[in-house]
Amino acid sequence: MFSIVDFYGKQSNYSCGYCKHSSSCQSHGMWAHTMTADDYQNLIDRGWRRSGCYCYKPEMSTTCCPSYTIKCDAMNFKLNKSHKKIIKRMNKFLKDGIKSKDHCEDSEQDGHGCEISGDMEMGDVSRNPRNSLNISDIDLVPSEKVDLEAPQVARAEQLRVSKNSQQSGASNLPSNSPTDGTNLQPKKAKLLRVERKREKLMRKGLNVEEIEQKMQGAKGKNVEKSLEVFLDEAPKEDEDAAHRLKLVTVSTASDEFKQSLQVSFVLYKKYQTEVHNDPPLTIEDYTDFLVKSPLKFTTGQNTPSCGLGSFHQQYWLDNRLIAVGVIDILSHCVSSVYFFYDPAYRFLSLGTYGSLREIAFTRKLQQQLAGISNYYMGFYIHSCPKMRYKSNLSPSYLLCPEVYTWHPLNESIIKKLNQNKYARLNGDSKATDQSAVKTSDLLHLLVLYGNTYMRYSSYMEMKDFTDPEEIVVIYSKLVGKACISRMLLYRG
Repeated sequence: MFSIVDFYGKQSNYSCGYCKHSSSCQSHGMWAHTMTADDYQNLIDRGWRRSGCYCYKPEMSTTCCPSYTIKCDAMNFKLNKSHKKIIKRMNKFLKDGIKSKDHCEDSEQDGHGCEISGDMEMGDVSRNPRNSLNISDIDLVPSEKVDLEAPQVARAEQLRVSKNSQQSGASNLPSNSPTDGTNLQPKKAKLLRVERKREKLMRKGLNVEEIEQKMQGAKGKNVEKSLEVFLDEAPKEDEDAAHRLKLVTVSTASDEFKQSLQVSFVLYKKYQTEVHNDPPLTIEDYTDFLVKSPLKFTTGQNTPSCGLGSFHQQYWLDNRLIAVGVIDILSHCVSSVYFFYDPAYRFLSLGTYGSLREIAFTRKLQQQLAGISNYYMGFYIHSCPKMRYKSNLSPSYLLCPEVYTWHPLNESIIKKLNQNKYARLNGDSKATDQSAVKTSDLLHLLVLYGNTYMRYSSYMEMKDFTDPEEIVVIYSKLVGKACISRMLLYRG
């Protein structure tokens, strides 16, 4: 299956959702008619981002609010005190129905993963394709001169680069074993945890002596509890509780999703009008932004059990939908697209809670597909203070906008961004883009012309071009060597 894109080129001087200037945003855009998970993974690792089927890449050196791709190393994620407090608050609410008095409404984390959609200010270009290309009507036929050996070589190079860039995230999943948690919980909660652990050991078939040895061995050990252990302290199905929270992950291509479409739209409309003070929205606005996706649902070998593609994670509280996390599951990550919730439950800090759930989900998927080890949070905009909350998930990394290498979001990087809102993050002046496109590479670029796909060299010959088109050169530079020899660039 091929990805098919229509490149629009540079989109200039449109409204910015961050600084609110009316004509200061600069980006490049393209419409993705269809796209593989591998190709989109490659694109977001070069600073691209999707909004519905529209993909855009900020022109970092000229746009008003430079947007750095940010990811969290999910396998080495560390909870901080605020995260623990939010999970405990949720667990207590589920158990007792009590609204904690110490809640903090994380308004700046509303819609984590999504950017205040500057691209949505661009009008039709970000909502609809500019041509009448209908993928379902195309029966792709290769030209006689097409040779697909080059993409295989390019893919091998991509995998090599990807492997090198992921080394920092290659680690073992933290232990899920609960501890006695000295002084972390009231005595009653401690006793309940001990009892649950004892019952768990009994279910494993251990005898009384073995259970006591296990229990005694755990005493006195100062072991940091994992994210999964904190989340697992929510009331179980067989325990008395005031509320039940159920998390359901559904593909946007499934019938199950379609059945809940109206309910999720009503929640989204409530969230946008009450939290962001947006004017009334239509269901078409909702589907264009958060339902339509160029990513094709894929299952089978080299995919997790849920598949790859676009999904909605629905949070059902006592059969009432209170939050939705929109995510893309790709070959090396879970990418957060958007998160919205019922404003009546802001006291639960659902934005942060959703992020923690998505990190836990990423770690669970990694057990099924080792390559999935990172949680992508969209863009980090240091020049916009409200967007700096994404640095609260640690360890996190920013993508260098010039050589596309990952760098820890630490004091050194923060210092650079404090000095200049646009900065080359890679301190090695000799470092270069390893997927940069040379002039000779353009001959291997794939294009779609009518129902036929071919190498750009054949297209140039057919059109009697002596030099590559400028827009094709720009496109190639932005998407990189691996993608130009795999994706079909629509040329009419």
